[in-house]
Amino acid sequence: MASPRMAKGLIVKLKRQDRRVDPVTSVVRLQAAAASTESMQSARMRMASLARRHGVSYLVQRPTAFAAQVIHSGKLEPYAQVQAQAERLRADPDVEWVVVNEVAHPAGVISQAFNDPAYPQQTWLHERESTLGGRQGVAHIAAAWDAMIGKTVSPVVVAVLDTGILSAPDLDGRIAQGHDFVSEVDYAGDGDGVDSDPSDPGISPDKIPNPSLRTGCSPAPLQWHGLRIASMLGAQAGNALNGVGMLAPVPGLVVLPVRVAGMCGAELSDIVEGMLWAAGIDYQGSPPRNLHPARVINLSFGGDGSCGDSGTHDAAWLYRDTIKTLESKGALVVASAGNGNPDNWLGLATPTRPASCPGVLAVTALNQQGYKANYANLVDGTQQSGLAVAGGDMVMTRGIDNSQIFTLVDDGIVALADKGVDEGINTRPLGDYEMQAAVGTSFAAPTAAGVAALMLALDPHLTVAELRNALLAQIEPFPTVFPTALPVCQPGVNGQGNCVCTTQTCGTGVLDAYRAVTWAMGQASSAAPGAATVASSDSSCFKPNRLGGGSSCDSGDGGGGGGGSSDVPSLLALLAACLARFWMAGGAGLVRAGRG
Repeated sequence: MASPRMAKGLIVKLKRQDRRVDPVTSVVRLQAAAASTESMQSARMRMASLARRHGVSYLVQRPTAFAAQVIHSGKLEPYAQVQAQAERLRADPDVEWVVVNEVAHPAGVISQAFNDPAYPQQTWLHERESTLGGRQGVAHIAAAWDAMIGKTVSPVVVAVLDTGILSAPDLDGRIAQGHDFVSEVDYAGDGDGVDSDPSDPGISPDKIPNPSLRTGCSPAPLQWHGLRIASMLGAQAGNALNGVGMLAPVPGLVVLPVRVAGMCGAELSDIVEGMLWAAGIDYQGSPPRNLHPARVINLSFGGDGSCGDSGTHDAAWLYRDTIKTLESKGALVVASAGNGNPDNWLGLATPTRPASCPGVLAVTALNQQGYKANYANLVDGTQQSGLAVAGGDMVMTRGIDNSQIFTLVDDGIVALADKGVDEGINTRPLGDYEMQAAVGTSFAAPTAAGVAALMLALDPHLTVAELRNALLAQIEPFPTVFPTALPVCQPGVNGQGNCVCTTQTCGTGVLDAYRAVTWAMGQASSAAPGAATVASSDSSCFKPNRLGGGSSCDSGDGGGGGGGSSDVPSLLALLAACLARFWMAGGAGLVRAGRG
């Protein structure tokens, strides 16, 4: 049964109070760094008065980005009910704007254990096969790795906004210091709210102490979702532990874990704060400034609704402005297109939000043979920035008790997961790992994010627009002939399963890592010596005031959104040597072992 659309209260921006003339003044600010000029006590009193006037009750009030405040009752509530409250508040002359704090959900995890974890099972990483019935939907990553041998690479960081991270030997030395932005203790699962520990505590809704707070929680399993994606990107190669991450040629810290999802999904306010911090937007107070700004932000979560400009301050507006802020810092947002209707696991006609937002690279999923996966939502490549790549495929049938039974159709996306969960219940201690197959646009998005990171490692001077446009252009056309006849995907139609992709239904084409990195190498070779990095150096800070702090923000970012890239010759020489050692240590042999 599909989960109801739920929200956790409202994000409210009050108008500035001009003490000289008493009335409030409209001060729409489109910068994430906008900070309130009035005291916290005054803001609380005004919010309380506003809520009483319009019959809106709340138990929690906290500041958030854009000088706004989050208010909620302490539990999830139906979206329509919260939207009605928002409409009442919008009519008040003391209110600048109101956005419903909707809860987003992961783009699917259905897994199956493999007893022999190794690269040969990670077929999503192998070379593309152009033969009929071959792997025409994979990203051609192995060929991209070969093309990078002997090339100079720069450090690059991908932020994974997800359920958090677990400590795994395969990720040692690959994970930057992240942060936990899950703000509500009842839903966090780790005993506290926002903190510096992005660990995934295991977030089954069954763990919520108060059963009444579980209402509206998604039944989709979230366990170790963030670990899977982090391992897809950052797992080391050549250490004989488990599988390989696609950023194996890039040395050092490559994954920034940003925990935004609690037991019932991810609140819009937490997602926005996590996105801003990940890209290097300064905070004042808590948390401290991110020392490893991400150049690519992967978000495998999505919520209902479009991202079109309605002319009002709504969730779409908040996403759009956040994305603009990130682009000014040189950070590309990559988002999964969503997994359709959970009642039948057939794709919907449009991607979820924020994949549908301008400036975001939307990624939908293919079967490894190259046709649309059953569950994958459509992406119109003629209207928005989107493409497709293998995300695994499955079919859903009903058991005699009307339960959902999932069957994998292809190899799926094999990545690292913890064994500590069996049907949503912890049965083993954490730290017992295995390679597992999963499917979903959740796992198509990080493949594209990883290719973007490889491009930036080769040419860190690429702007977000250049990076996004190259990914959309350096693609493989969709295959059209398969061993079994399939219908052509129809634009704007809900409930479509497997079908033959077109640019109006699955994006501009199939993600091609080899073409993309080859293009980036060409750009790097033609760049002027000493070219400046793309990151903005005058980005302002974001002040949540959770732990107090001063009255002004330091605008310096010391390299901000540069993703840790460096032009220092000695560092580049060291990185080249590290890359050479990786290949000599067996990385290339490991790749070739799975070919054919």
